[in-house]
Amino acid sequence: MTIHEAIDRLEYLIAHSRQIPLTRTVVIDQEQVLASIDDLRLSLPDEIKQARWTLQEQQRLLSEAQAEAARTITRASERAQTMMGQQELIKRAEKQAETVLRDASARAEEIRRAADRYAWDVMQSLEAQLLRTVATVKKGVEALRTPPVKEVELSSQRRA
Repeated sequence: MTIHEAIDRLEYLIAHSRQIPLTRTVVIDQEQVLASIDDLRLSLPDEIKQARWTLQEQQRLLSEAQAEAARTITRASERAQTMMGQQELIKRAEKQAETVLRDASARAEEIRRAADRYAWDVMQSLEAQLLRTVATVKKGVEALRTPPVKEVELSSQRRA
C-alpha cells in the first residue's frame, strides 16, 4: 500500500464513520485507524528506497560519465600517437580530451543536481503528507477525547 492509499483510507474511515447526532464528532473504529497508520508506516520505507535509488542512479551516471571521459582521453591520446608523433596533434587531442572531460563533469553535475532536486521534492511531498495525516489523526483523537457540548448542556438542563 502506498502512502497515498493509506491516507485515502484514513480519510475514508473518518468520512464514513458514524456521526454523533447534533455534533461534528464521529466514532471511529480504532482497529481500522491503527491498521491504516501501520500501513502508512510500512509505506515510508518504499518512499525512502525510491529516494536512495535516485541517489544511486546519480552516482552510477556520474561514474559512467567519468569512465566515458577516461575512454575518450585514452582514444584521443592513442589516435594522436598513431597518426604522427607531432607535438601539435598531441596538444589538440589533449585539449579535446579536457573539453570532453569538462563537458562530462558538467553533465554529471547537472544530473546530480536534478537527482538532488527530485529527492528533495519527494521528501517535501512525503513531509507534507505526513503532516496532513498527523493533523487528521490529532483531530480525530481530540474529537474522541472531548465530550459533545450540547449533550452536556442538555443533561444539565434536565437535572435542573
